[in-house]
Amino acid sequence: MYSFCDFVPAMPVRTMPNAPSRGHKKRARTREQLVAAGVAVLAERGEALTISDVTSRAQVSNGTFYNYFTDRDELIDALVQHSLAALAASASGDTAEMDPALRFAVATGRVLKRAAEDPTWGRAVLRLSDHRRSFPREVGRFLKVDLAAGCEQGRFDFGPDEITLDAVTGLIAMTIRRIVRGEAGPGHVKRVVERAFRQIGIEAAEAVRLAAEAADESTRPDVRVGRSGDLD
Repeated sequence: MYSFCDFVPAMPVRTMPNAPSRGHKKRARTREQLVAAGVAVLAERGEALTISDVTSRAQVSNGTFYNYFTDRDELIDALVQHSLAALAASASGDTAEMDPALRFAVATGRVLKRAAEDPTWGRAVLRLSDHRRSFPREVGRFLKVDLAAGCEQGRFDFGPDEITLDAVTGLIAMTIRRIVRGEAGPGHVKRVVERAFRQIGIEAAEAVRLAAEAADESTRPDVRVGRSGDLD
């Protein structure tokens, strides 16, 4: 004897993704607290930053710190990721299909605009720029890709050699310093992007055009530049 069910194909069982538990959310919040405190303390104290400074600012115990980070260096790795690498990776992903010259302009503009919007972040970046785990390992790798691609396509005269990397990252770092000191006037970021282009071998007129195109979101509606990407 057969039943109706014998002739009905079994429906696939749909499993719902597990929602984050309350404990998981709390851990994520505490980690964010520690990273935010680390950015603020780093901006104030630089390499003198201690674990106690960070836990005091985050209002957690030293024991809690070690539930999230092995030591001070691991925290600094997280600060680099939070402050620079995540922004560079986001810009790289959003602009992956762009001309490497325009991608270079948008990514540079985002970093400088972020410093203007959040001076504490800018000061933390300046502190990190002297740390062995900052530009060379994280942001430098995105810059190297753009410089290599631009050079390969004949867009840039200079590739990712040490002198070019020093020239570009040095210009970005000094511009962030000027921004957080309140010394950068209107249009300063756009002029910096133009000058960065000149340093890698782009002709003056082309540098002006590319900086303006990167600043004008309406010319590239497919790129999610957002507020932090404006170069004006």
